[in-house]
Amino acid sequence: MHTVIAICTYQRPAGLNRLLDAIAELTLPDGVGDREVCVVVVDNHEAGAGLNECEIRAPDYRFALRAICQPGNGISEARNASVAMALEANPQYVGFLDDDEWPEPVWLSELVRVLEENRADVVGGPTRSVFPEEAPTELVNNPYFGADMNLNDGTSCVLQAAGNFLIRAETLAETTPTCFHPAFAHSGGEDLAFFTQLDQKGVSMVWANAAIVHEEVPANRLSNEWLKTRVVGIANSRVRVMQMLKPGVVPSLIRVAKTCALAVQASLFTLAGVASPSLAQDAEQLRWKFIGKLTAHLNRKTTRPEGH
Repeated sequence: MHTVIAICTYQRPAGLNRLLDAIAELTLPDGVGDREVCVVVVDNHEAGAGLNECEIRAPDYRFALRAICQPGNGISEARNASVAMALEANPQYVGFLDDDEWPEPVWLSELVRVLEENRADVVGGPTRSVFPEEAPTELVNNPYFGADMNLNDGTSCVLQAAGNFLIRAETLAETTPTCFHPAFAHSGGEDLAFFTQLDQKGVSMVWANAAIVHEEVPANRLSNEWLKTRVVGIANSRVRVMQMLKPGVVPSLIRVAKTCALAVQASLFTLAGVASPSLAQDAEQLRWKFIGKLTAHLNRKTTRPEGH
């Protein structure tokens, strides 16, 4: 098997179908046939809507399509189940996508090309958000939507988001059985912990700028409350990841110092925001970020809504 594409889904049968449609249109790397690609899907909800869609599509689908239902214990368990399914096929590579995304036709070819040209172990690409027409400009340009590191092909990096990456199967197998840590199952941050651990082990990661994945932003994500939840959650999980993977008194003091500096920055922006609406928006997000980090220092973790 050349590549297994692993997908986790949660109550998004329409999104999953759109993703499977896009995967069926992929341009494969030179010399790779349809029988050398497999798609595995883990449905993380007990109703099994995604599982049902896969069972309907499997007989006529371009690639081998396998699906299981793994309900109830958050995104980490679902991702780990997808890893186990993928490795059972003994592939050369494993790629990851989420059910609210869809890749460009060259996605897989570009990931493989950049990985091999740079002799890397892992490669990731941009996830670019697709907004409703009514989305305000300040949200469209907000960095908390999508995941694009804006790097040139082959640039060394530490990836952060699991919705668009490819990894050599032997590298992935070395992280099993718990690739994605259960401590982040309901908060998010399991992907950042995964990539941080890879980096600590010396695993090489690079960027593929043309391996583009699009991500739907539904109307319910345009609210200020949703954005606050996202900013606070990301900041909280980042600190908790580093607490777990970079323990010790000195690293802890450095993290606390950075959070204190963030508090000062947020205060200054808040004062400046009285005269500037754009700075007021930046100040608000800095305050949210501070709240997320502070709660992590206080040993409290946020909970991300399922399917967030």
